[in-house]
Amino acid sequence: MKIIKLFAFFVVSFFVLSCDNAKKNTAVEDDSLNSVQNSMIEPMKKVLPIDVDELTTLVGVEKDKDRNIINYQYDVKNTPEHTLLLPSTLDTIRQALFNAYCQNTEEMQQLKTAFPDGANYHYFINNKEIVVVELTPADCRIK
Repeated sequence: MKIIKLFAFFVVSFFVLSCDNAKKNTAVEDDSLNSVQNSMIEPMKKVLPIDVDELTTLVGVEKDKDRNIINYQYDVKNTPEHTLLLPSTLDTIRQALFNAYCQNTEEMQQLKTAFPDGANYHYFINNKEIVVVELTPADCRIK
């Protein structure tokens, strides 16, 4: 009976230590991913704002606090809110973002690796968020 208890103790101890090591490895991986994400975001922030076109300006780039998502903030000028919300406008925006996000370029592959949960594109008019387009790497495999 003593041998069984001793064996059980070693098995449980091994299991607990394995779980503890797994947590340490995950923490290292998280730190590494955060470092990569910051190395991609910080240079972008330094050149903001960036005029995308005559109506749209990229004004912010941030990492989501809870998930591995990159958030882009756009300011839209000279456009009424209802125009931005038209289905045809939303389809045009979503398709343009989809085409850019799903390009099979080295830069986009790096972005999708650094932010595996996707990218969110937030459009503001007069500091009010009007539209959010969310894309994930899985969206690229669907079409």
